[in-house]
Order: sequence, then C-alpha cells, then structure tokens
Amino acid sequence: MKYLTLFLSFLTSTSIGICQELNSTSLYEYAKKNSPQLLNSASDIYMSEQKIKEVRASGLPKINGELSFQNFVNVPTTVVPASAFVPGAPDDELIGLSFGTPYNANYNLKVSQLIFSFSYLYGLRAAENFGELSRLANIQKNQTVFEEIKLSLGQVILLQKMQSLMFNNLKEVQNLKNKTNRLIENGLIEKSSINDILVMELDIKSSIEILKSNKELSLLSLKSIIGAPIDSNINLIKDFERSNNENLESFAMDPKSNNTVKIGEQNIILNRLNLKATQGEGYPSVYGFFNQQHMAMRNDFDFFDTNKDWYPATLWGINVSVPIYNSGEGKAKRKQKELALLKSENELREIENQIFQLYKLLKNNYSNAFLNYENQKTKLELIEKVYQNEEKKLSLGASNSLTLSQRKMQLIQAQQKLIQNEFELYKAEVQIKTHSNPIKL
Repeated sequence: MKYLTLFLSFLTSTSIGICQELNSTSLYEYAKKNSPQLLNSASDIYMSEQKIKEVRASGLPKINGELSFQNFVNVPTTVVPASAFVPGAPDDELIGLSFGTPYNANYNLKVSQLIFSFSYLYGLRAAENFGELSRLANIQKNQTVFEEIKLSLGQVILLQKMQSLMFNNLKEVQNLKNKTNRLIENGLIEKSSINDILVMELDIKSSIEILKSNKELSLLSLKSIIGAPIDSNINLIKDFERSNNENLESFAMDPKSNNTVKIGEQNIILNRLNLKATQGEGYPSVYGFFNQQHMAMRNDFDFFDTNKDWYPATLWGINVSVPIYNSGEGKAKRKQKELALLKSENELREIENQIFQLYKLLKNNYSNAFLNYENQKTKLELIEKVYQNEEKKLSLGASNSLTLSQRKMQLIQAQQKLIQNEFELYKAEVQIKTHSNPIKL
C-alpha cells in the first residue's frame, strides 16, 4: 500500500494539468506545496516560532545533573609547622600531611531560575516581533511568486497566441500560393510573381520554429517557479486572465496595507525593542538557585558498597548581578541600537515615498497599455480591409504579388502587435493588482 501511494503521488506530480487547463490560481496552489522558494519561506516561520520558544525558555527553570569521579594518584600534601604536633620541635621545621582520600566521587542536582531581568523581558518581546516579521516576509514571498507565476504564464500564452497566428497565416499564404499558381497557369500574371509569396512562406515557417523554441523555454521557466518536474506535462489556459475593467479607481492602493510598509513598521518596533533590551543590561538581574550534592571519599574503589556513607550538602540562594562599570561598552552598544532605530525610521519614510511613486507609475503603465491595445485593434481592422482589397485586385489582375506580399506582412505585423499589446496590458494589470490587492494567507 505504501509503494502504491508513492507511485500515485509521483504520477500526479509528473502529469499535472492533463485533465484540466491550469490558470494562475491553480498553478499557485501547486507552487505552495512544491516550490522550493515557498517551502523555504514557510520554514522561516517555523524557525521563528522555535526562536521564540528558545528565548522564552531561557527565563524558565533549568535543571542540570552532574556526576564526577576523581582518582588522586598522589594525594595532595600540605605542610604545617612540626611544633604543632611534636612539642619542642624547632620553629622552622615543617612536616608534610596528606589530606583527603585517593578516590572521590560526587553527584549533584542543580536548579536555577531567572527571577527578574529587563533584558529578558524586552528580548522576549523582540523575539515575538521577529516572528511577526517572518510571517510578513512569507506573505511578501508568496505575493512575489504569485506575480512571477502570472507573468510567466502570460509569456507562455503570448507565445502560444503568436504560434497559432503564424500557423493560420501559413495556411493563408499557402492558399494564396495555390491561387497565384492558377493565375500563372492561366497566363494572367508572370511566373516570377510567385517568388515573393514563397519568400514570405519561408519567413513564416522560420518564425514558427523560433516561437516553438521560445515557448519551450518559457514552460521550463514556469515549471521552475512552481516546483514542477522538468519532464511534467502542464495543460495551460489559452487566453490572458484579464478583468476587462479599465476603471483605474478599482485598483486603489492603501500604503498601510502594503506588505513592504508593514515590514518596515515591524523593523522599527524590533529595533526599538532591541534598544530597550540593551538599555536593560544596565539594570540589576536577579537569579535564584538550589543545589543538592552527595559526596563519597574512599581509600578503596568501593563506591557501590551500601554500608558506607555518602555525605550530603544542600544549599540555595539568590544572586543579584549589578552592573557598575563596563568601560563604555554599554554606551557604545546603546548608540549602535539608537542609530539602527533611526535608520529603520528613515527607511520606512523612503519606502512610503517609493510606494506612492510606484503606484503612480503602475497607473500610467496601465493607462498607456490600455490605450495602445485599443488603438492597435482599430489599426488592425483598417489593415485587414486594405489587405482584402489588395487580394481582390490580384484575383482580377489589377495588382501584383509583391504589393500583396507587402500588405500581408503588414497585416501579420499588425496582428502580432495586437497580441503583444494585449500581453503588455495583461502585465500592467498583474503588476497593479499585486500592489493594490495584496495576497492574504
């Protein structure tokens, strides 16, 4: 059963999109489970949660056990005046006395507890703020990847449309070639008239091969973004995902909801807490401790003899650490934190200005892209009429293949330009939506 599940999982991962056409939302949902970028970003949140637990645990009780054994090959010797033990001995005479036993062992249990520390309190709040910063960074990464997916998908659709256009034009040119051959056979036009059409046919075939190669590269790029296997099959939508809404007011952007601004605000809070934590290092810290110890001293290695005693020692107490003078180290550290706070405040102001400028730029890009797209549609309609009139003239012998070929190339270029303009409009809409409608997780 385990191997069947693994096989089905592999089969699913290497054939995504076979049964349905995937849009940007479907690709993003797949990316959330498979993209290395998004998986690493999600891991950063988990790491920040563990960091909060680490900082919180640093102020909770600590219990440590210790077991030690010592074998004095030479028992330490202390010299004392001989007169202390031998009455009448010279005052300058010393004798050596060995204190202790060759074999010593002890085991103890140590308990420590932080009672009060400003550094710990602000450090804990800073760690929690870092967790929020990681969450915002993860949202921003998801937003960036989602935008990359949309743009990469748009690039594939662009090349698909271009390829389809060139295939249709190839068929039309081949039909035109057949009509021209019939006109040549009937003696209505010269035999050399077919040459321009043949050149155009070769150019279209060459363009199709180039588009095919570029489409394969774009697909590889899209698979890389979403984390799909390189050899997987992806069935994508065939048209751009556009809202068809030219009302720019629907793309209103609130700087306060922008993730970059939120990250800047969190950086200020984090630096402010770091400053307070550094300032807290100058205040006293209070710790409590408890120690339970048992010692055994033997002339022989007989620690497992239950008839012999282990001597206990029990103590508890409180340590108060009071910083008095640190040669200016604390002042230098505080100055660094103050400058870091000032720097983050300046960066936030710069970010807010850049966001405002970016929104203005994106609105202009969208307006220009929409205008270019609408104008190109009108141009294409006019060029199509000109080409159709030229085609009728050729059938009546009132035109030549060179003029018709030129009109056809103008038509192809206008069709390509319309697709390109549609892609530019799609891209402008994706970019303005990214900032006016932030992703929510």
